[in-house]
Amino acid sequence: MKDLGRLKYFLGIEVLRSKQGIFMCQKKYILDLRTEIGMLDCKPADTPMIENQKLYMEEKTELADKERYQRMVGKLIYLSHTRPDIAYAIGVISQFMHQPQSAHMDVVLRIIRYLKGMSGHGVLFIPNGHLETQVYTDADWVGDKGSRRSTSSYFTLVGGNLVTWRSKKQTVVALSSAEAELRGIARG
Repeated sequence: MKDLGRLKYFLGIEVLRSKQGIFMCQKKYILDLRTEIGMLDCKPADTPMIENQKLYMEEKTELADKERYQRMVGKLIYLSHTRPDIAYAIGVISQFMHQPQSAHMDVVLRIIRYLKGMSGHGVLFIPNGHLETQVYTDADWVGDKGSRRSTSSYFTLVGGNLVTWRSKKQTVVALSSAEAELRGIARG
């Protein structure tokens, strides 16, 4: 074993230390991703997804390149380790890995355009002097038009710092918005 000093860059994650705390981001990873797919000079988007956009499998529609879609979504999933702002959008597009359609690919490209304008964002860990745990949850009722299942999301703060976040489709169909919320609370 060899001591290489303080961690600065590891597996695409940049670690910056200051008096305020530790900041983790993937700015170079985003730049490399945009370069790889030819979107270096793309126009930035304001949000990762269009507000209230519902994606589902449409009949008789154009299919996207499956291998390219899977490769791009896989890279975005890895990117979500330091980017909770794209967690929901990644959860939505990863549901269509088996048969992506052109509308799904459009959302992937929009997320990448969003990342261009927000490439310096990440997660900041600040020493707050306490280890109080807080969990926030939310759920949408019948968010998926195809399966009529809801999506639960949660994030956890320890000592005021974000440590976990997730967005996932529920396993059963909720019969009310209250049931969808309770299932979201249970998952959180």
